[in-house]
Amino acid sequence: MKNSDEMVKDLFERREEYRAKQAQRRKTIGMASACAAFICFVLLAGFLNWKASNGNQGHVADNRAGASTNKNSAKNPSSEGNQVVISDKEGVFIPARELPKSSEDAAADMIGLIVYQGHVYTQGPEYFGEDAERIRSLVGDHVGTAKGNIDEWSSQEDYATEFASTIGGEVYAVKGYDAGFRICTCMETPDENGQPELWIQFYECLNGITLTKGRDLFEDRLKISGRIAKMEYQTHEDWDYGMGIYHEVSFAADVWDQFMEQADNCSFVDTYDPKASAGQSIYHHNQAHLNLTLEDGSVVCLRLFEGGYVGYEPLGWYFVKIPEDIFNKVYDACGGER
Repeated sequence: MKNSDEMVKDLFERREEYRAKQAQRRKTIGMASACAAFICFVLLAGFLNWKASNGNQGHVADNRAGASTNKNSAKNPSSEGNQVVISDKEGVFIPARELPKSSEDAAADMIGLIVYQGHVYTQGPEYFGEDAERIRSLVGDHVGTAKGNIDEWSSQEDYATEFASTIGGEVYAVKGYDAGFRICTCMETPDENGQPELWIQFYECLNGITLTKGRDLFEDRLKISGRIAKMEYQTHEDWDYGMGIYHEVSFAADVWDQFMEQADNCSFVDTYDPKASAGQSIYHHNQAHLNLTLEDGSVVCLRLFEGGYVGYEPLGWYFVKIPEDIFNKVYDACGGER
């Protein structure tokens, strides 16, 4: 059992590892697109066995490179003028991945994970210092204690317990959000000067679910509409090199309402093509990044790909495809190249 000093040191080191990994993944587009592939190959192995052994017929899924959608997955919606396009096709199901085929997979890079109520929650947005203080009021009821028992050498059995996780600490609900989607950890860790700094880390369950229309994500889970306090964009070059340069967004007053109406009502599509070469993936298309600060202080990072694709950064290959006429008005305002 670690003493308190060792636990603080461990938390500090893990926080710095998370920050370093976030900066590192911005160095190449390929790393960003491959990040989701590691989630399930590395983190879900024992958990899937646990579900099977308990007779649970549900699915735990990844945001992967390679998972297939069901055969009725939505096709790209058509458009006519600025009319909202509502597809009658089913959306995408984010399915469970196969277990790793060799122990070498377990040596892959780790990302934050907590097992809660039979689901895997993976690392989402995180907030430090002043940003964390801004959302402190969102920290809700205490729901349990993360064990911090998972690392790249963990056995399958290590995953098969409630609150198995990659980092230890107290786990809380997030006020205003469904605990079936988002939970958080809240703790103080030393900053670079050794002073205590508040750290709030969201964990989100984006697997084992069917996403049909955009509203399933943007409204039911993220609760965007009517709550935006600030919009900023980052060019892909700035994002790719971790420059932290943000710009104000400027477009006509009704453009955003049209954009969100389309995003909420159009269908999710799976952009992964197992036959495509790395250079042909959507992650090699022109893109821009739109950051939405909500009234509660939380930030939603949308990823906009040329051609009408609107995605939530942690969701990997799954996007809502909207008509390009309205999409381009926002995309162009965000410095997107075409």
